[in-house]
Amino acid sequence: MVLGTVVGEAVLRITPPYGGVIVVVLGGLFYFRLVPRVASRLGNSPDRVRLRDVVSPRQRKQFLAGLVILALMESWPSLELARYVSSLAYLTHTMVIELVAVPLLLLGTPNWLWHKLTETPFVDALVSLLTSPILTTILYSTVFTLSMLAIIVQAQATSLVVYVYLQVVFVIAGVLMWIPALRLNPGTRKLSTGGRVFYLFAQSLLPSFPAIVLIFAHHSFYPIFATNVHLIFGISEIADQQLAGGISKVIDFGILWTVAIAIMNRAQKQEDLGADPEPITWLDVEREFKRAHKGTST
Repeated sequence: MVLGTVVGEAVLRITPPYGGVIVVVLGGLFYFRLVPRVASRLGNSPDRVRLRDVVSPRQRKQFLAGLVILALMESWPSLELARYVSSLAYLTHTMVIELVAVPLLLLGTPNWLWHKLTETPFVDALVSLLTSPILTTILYSTVFTLSMLAIIVQAQATSLVVYVYLQVVFVIAGVLMWIPALRLNPGTRKLSTGGRVFYLFAQSLLPSFPAIVLIFAHHSFYPIFATNVHLIFGISEIADQQLAGGISKVIDFGILWTVAIAIMNRAQKQEDLGADPEPITWLDVEREFKRAHKGTST
């Protein structure tokens, strides 16, 4: 009870957003320094390249939106609520990172940069393996399920190192999951429109089982939340767990199914205009040429 009281009082105090600052600094260095530097080393590029010359305004807005959301998730009060207080806050925190911040960051990153960073044969083979739809589905579902285990929740609350590692794992799992859905994997072997829709439906359904367990549980799984959620919000941990399970599925279905419907609508509009709904760029073709050359040379 003493620990719960101390933690509860600590959550009510505004703390410096160290995590958010770190996220903004790292994201800013990547976007405003690395992207122009890589662009300047491409063929026929000037020595000095400005970000606005190689990234569209829409991409900049998407990346900055994702960066701001991620920074907010790693700052007070989101961070403290997710670590110490509430199952609902914990799951919402995780899903906002994986389903909102990560895809915005990916969409805001220029496609040519993905091709440049993955052009070496080893990295290309590794990315191709990790972004295969079956493997990403397994990895994403596994990470989501393991993150809800009581031992993991307790460890991230009591150890900052574990918490940081867990956030990195969430981001990586989100990146791998979204790459096939957004057709960001280099090369011509991408999911079709129907494949992307089915893939997103699978991502929304498979992690549902842990959420169902929370909805129908009759006892508290997370001791760290049991006292603090009542101190802060005045509800029981059982009610908090049930809300966490129900609302997490609403968020999950809402985002992934909305994206799936948007993909189908966009493909239909492209077909109505006589355009290819699944275009292949020269960068994709070039990557396949390199893979074929590597295969024949070996």
